[in-house]
Amino acid sequence: MKDKLIAFFKRIDKKISPYKKNIIYPVLKILAIIIICALIVHIMGGHETLSQYAEKNPDIAYHTEQIKP
Repeated sequence: MKDKLIAFFKRIDKKISPYKKNIIYPVLKILAIIIICALIVHIMGGHETLSQYAEKNPDIAYHTEQIKP
């Protein structure tokens, strides 16, 4: 069973190896950049949700302009 499993993964590796360099690695790099940027924004942003922002700044959050006739 172990040999069949190893052979199966070798076949998969052989079939996707042409795509690794051109598709898989760049996509993984982009995902890593997105995750890193999201973490930086989360850490630097103060962890404030929209409802917390609205509670702190009700005049800005709920401001609506009157339509003048």
